[in-house]
Amino acid sequence: KCLRDGWGGNRVWCRSTCEVLASASAMFFNTVFIALCVVCAALLFIQNQGGSTSLNTTPDFKKFQRVYLVVYLCAVMGDWLQGPYVYALYTMYKFTKQQIGILFIVGFGSSAIFGPFAGTWADKYGRKLSCILYCVLYIFSCMTKHSPNFYVLLIGRLTGGMATSILFSSFESWLVAEHNKYFFPSEWLNQTFQFATVGNSVVAIAAGWLGSMVRDSFGSLVAPFDAAIVFLAVCLGIIFASWGENKGDSSGSLPTQRLDGRSKLQVAIDSMKRDKKIVLLGLIQSAFEGAMYVFVFMWTPKLEPLFIDPKTNKTNLPHGQVFGCFMACCMVGSSCVKYLLAWRGTAFKYMREVYLVGAASLILPAVVRLDGWSTLFCFFVFEVVCGVYFPSMGMIKSSFVSEEVRATVYNIFRIPLNIIVVTVLSNIGAMSDDTIFTACGVLLLAAAGLQHIFLDLAKRDEAKDSMGPAAAATEELSHLNEGEIEENVGKTG
Repeated sequence: KCLRDGWGGNRVWCRSTCEVLASASAMFFNTVFIALCVVCAALLFIQNQGGSTSLNTTPDFKKFQRVYLVVYLCAVMGDWLQGPYVYALYTMYKFTKQQIGILFIVGFGSSAIFGPFAGTWADKYGRKLSCILYCVLYIFSCMTKHSPNFYVLLIGRLTGGMATSILFSSFESWLVAEHNKYFFPSEWLNQTFQFATVGNSVVAIAAGWLGSMVRDSFGSLVAPFDAAIVFLAVCLGIIFASWGENKGDSSGSLPTQRLDGRSKLQVAIDSMKRDKKIVLLGLIQSAFEGAMYVFVFMWTPKLEPLFIDPKTNKTNLPHGQVFGCFMACCMVGSSCVKYLLAWRGTAFKYMREVYLVGAASLILPAVVRLDGWSTLFCFFVFEVVCGVYFPSMGMIKSSFVSEEVRATVYNIFRIPLNIIVVTVLSNIGAMSDDTIFTACGVLLLAAAGLQHIFLDLAKRDEAKDSMGPAAAATEELSHLNEGEIEENVGKTG
């Protein structure tokens, strides 16, 4: 509009102003990135100086936490290094958009199909062994990138999808089980989740820089995948050397004979039937992360037309700097979790409001014609929400999902998530960007509604617990009597 109409009729002045703004955009994003990192560092520093509210952890816990974080961050580094170059590599191999779409859908589809069985396998045979399998599968997937053969790459996407289903379930399951095994306080687990989220953002930024460096140094789009192999191999070695094994033990609420008599998958489904809160958690995770994964694909086509260089009539959006700012916003969000916990006490009590903020940040740019900077600000807010989400959801799941079938349940959660992503990606050409962002916002509104229901159920359970053993026994007896009456009625009928 500025170039079309001019300001005060001075079209030349307007064009030169836009050119100055365009040339300064990269510097602006670098400044924003530094400012966000300073804010994050300040928040963490204030928390560490919190006096009586700071965590007095033990040396044994710090060692345990450090070992887990090193392994986890090496694992996600292996994942982040690949992301920016997958599409570019397929394009270099001269595949059509349809073929590339098939490759991406196979990756998400294999994650959805393999996920529940991967979780069952991890709960039965061990989370450490499952994490080792993650490294092996992903290393193989990276090696296939050296081949321009479509079917070899298809197999690579298949194993890559299987690996990601392990990454987002078995590592967290191992952490929670080991943490509880040594009877560390629950608030220390919250700290580990927070550090993992901040570290994940730092690793993502570092992966962007490292991937670009190795690509330029070796002059090959395959080089970042080879770098990923190095980190995955380091991850594999540390797991072998320093991790203990844990499985879905029967020390929780599920009886041992049931676990022995039926598959972990069936027991996981039964636990979800008994506790509606677990089902709600799965739906909330699918809604939020489905919107988030679609956002990962869509922020570039949404922002590029809003940042056009008037000289070349091409976008001047500095993708690397924008991505760095996104990750810095994510770090800021995770650094705010401690303050949110101080505000509401537990994570599930504030997440409803967090989802509503996220919904507004995605719907607003879709329904209101905003300029580039305003749209970008909305996306920054969404990334802050993502930073709050991951450690908070980790805390909630660790509290409500049984140890016996934790990895299985986590992977069941990912089935509707992958269905959402595959459905959107399959129809991405038939929908406008604004329609897609509106749909993502609606998913977050649904997450907020489900969180409200979850909160009500949790409050009811707290009220039952406060009744005391006698009242609880009376209520249980009434249920048993009702069951006997129904059974007798059925017999007489």
